[in-house]
Amino acid sequence: MEHSEPHPIGIRQRMRETIRGELTDAAVRLVQEVGFTGTTASAIASAAGVSERTFFRYFPTKEDAVLQPTESLGSSVAKAVAARPPRETSLQAFRAAFDVAVDSVMATPERWATVIALGQSEPALRRRHLQQQDVWAQALAAANDERMGLPTGTMESRLHSGVMMLAWERALVACAGDDDFSRVGAELDTAIGKIRRFVQTVVQ
Repeated sequence: MEHSEPHPIGIRQRMRETIRGELTDAAVRLVQEVGFTGTTASAIASAAGVSERTFFRYFPTKEDAVLQPTESLGSSVAKAVAARPPRETSLQAFRAAFDVAVDSVMATPERWATVIALGQSEPALRRRHLQQQDVWAQALAAANDERMGLPTGTMESRLHSGVMMLAWERALVACAGDDDFSRVGAELDTAIGKIRRFVQTVVQ
């Protein structure tokens, strides 16, 4: 029986993901050891065993290297939203899709705890994180419109994607505060419920 060789593109993609992960690990480690200001792209590249030029092939800034887990997760959740059935409401589809994010956090709680702590303590990382959140919200809204067969940019999708991003942020912060990410899904549901009740109170 003949065995086909792995597709070269697949191998290259895995190599790229490995290098990205190593650069992120090095960036996080250096920020913890010498602080954000003392961490440079050159130092991150050296710690990961690659050139500075290679670093900039993967990340435009050191902020992006540190926050890579949150950026990558955003596109995965957006794809999950687009795959949800049209019969679901926007909020139902978003919540189901966020199981991808919940699973990711629960699989690597130490990494997420570190990234969240750095994001809260370093202003530059916090600013970049908020920018990423905006990109997440836009991608989620566009995916939901696509799922529903609607023109991109509907108010409903933008509103619900904003609610989900706010709830997700609250859930992560709550879990980080107690150093217990096993309940991130429950915290997400709690945050969604609180936001919905607040909105209902405002519109009454």
